[in-house]
Amino acid sequence: MKQLGSVLALGVVLALAGCGRSPETPSTDAAASAPAPAVPAVGESADNAPTAGAEAAAATGPARLDGYGPIALGSTLEQVQAAWKEPLQGDVPDDYCHALRPQGAQADDVVFMIEGKRLVRYDVRNDRIVAPGGGKVGMSLGQLQTLYPDRGDVTPHKYDENGHNLRVRPATEGGALINFEIGGDGNVTAWRVGQTPQVDYVEGCS
Repeated sequence: MKQLGSVLALGVVLALAGCGRSPETPSTDAAASAPAPAVPAVGESADNAPTAGAEAAAATGPARLDGYGPIALGSTLEQVQAAWKEPLQGDVPDDYCHALRPQGAQADDVVFMIEGKRLVRYDVRNDRIVAPGGGKVGMSLGQLQTLYPDRGDVTPHKYDENGHNLRVRPATEGGALINFEIGGDGNVTAWRVGQTPQVDYVEGCS
């Protein structure tokens, strides 16, 4: 009993001493080991959502300033046919401008212009394919001018007095141009990428 009383008395003393202690402050070692708050990387938002990469991904597609899909502007007819792999519809007379269309493609899908047995231009009339730089069918002239602020020249439409063209000059000498056709409602109806002078053929190969 005497031993038990001593143990109880010691416990009371320790409890009273604990009541008077001030709160513990973390040691410098503990602070150093705590993980630092995450800082968003360049191109990411505060919730870690990449922004620059998403915009780039949205603008990617088969259409390029130097070609379309596996085909490069300037390729010979034989190179075009070999690179595309699937059949292309349309006969190509010698030394004459002609259009080739992928077999089974929809009417508004890409059309390749062959002149002098070489690919010189391609045309698109749907909103499923995005032009180099982000433009597409259905966009307004104002939207295009935002995407191509320094190199776009507005020219009259040959057949629609209320329409326009936005002719986007190449960034480098000798590069391909983009021409957006804009209808009387102010929206893009078609666009084409090609070399000069073929990119400026209003009626295509007609």
